[in-house]
Amino acid sequence: MICDFHNDALTKEGAAEDAVPQGRTAGAVCAVFRGGRSFSGVAAIAERFNAERAEGLWLGLEDIGYFTRERSARICGWRPVYASLTWNGENGLAGGCLSEARLTPLGKEAVRALSESGICVDVSHLNASSFCDVLDCAPYGVVASHSCFAAVRKHPRNLCDWQAREIAARGGLIGVAFVGAFLTGGRARAFDAVRHIAYGAEKFGVAHICIGSDFCGTDDLPADLRGYAQAEALRGMLAREGFSAEETERILVGNLAKFLRSRGKRKEP
Repeated sequence: MICDFHNDALTKEGAAEDAVPQGRTAGAVCAVFRGGRSFSGVAAIAERFNAERAEGLWLGLEDIGYFTRERSARICGWRPVYASLTWNGENGLAGGCLSEARLTPLGKEAVRALSESGICVDVSHLNASSFCDVLDCAPYGVVASHSCFAAVRKHPRNLCDWQAREIAARGGLIGVAFVGAFLTGGRARAFDAVRHIAYGAEKFGVAHICIGSDFCGTDDLPADLRGYAQAEALRGMLAREGFSAEETERILVGNLAKFLRSRGKRKEP
């Protein structure tokens, strides 16, 4: 089993209970993507998930463009592991990777509210300017739940080395996504994910790399890496790349499992 920093099981149409990967992972953060949902729609999914949450499953929020001062306490009260401010575009909080907008005053307020509640800011979708703005006002934690590395494959959603270095320096985690466009830009295979994992581990340290599959969030997945059962093959591939059994276990399970356990020690909002 792997530990997964980001899947979109809760985002699937209807948010069917059997979409949540209970028993199929060593732990997983299940994200609610805003998309076209209203705040009340997101709230219904998040609050139901928390009420029924099985051990080993955690909540994440993707694009909290619905954030307002009045909603802040309720959103933080859902106790997500992380929240991303926007998706690829621009909203009232920040600029995504396909825009040039910066963090807004309301975005800075959102970052402070999240940090004060012990919730990490997920920078996966931010552009470079908004990324830097978050670093300036996020005293708690910064992570990238599902991205890859621009040095391996240039893509707006992939992290430049300086960004990955900033996340690592703050004790954050980077979840390597299995999205074909991020991995190669063409027909990807599982080994292409290993290339990104290996690059991140060797460049920024094994302790800062984990898996952020993006399962259920895209159809653009390698043919041999479309679900949790297939992800087990990554163990052998990492071994062949020279990673020890201990290092492989840390990347696939241990780093994220330790991180998630620490979330249980957060102060109440």
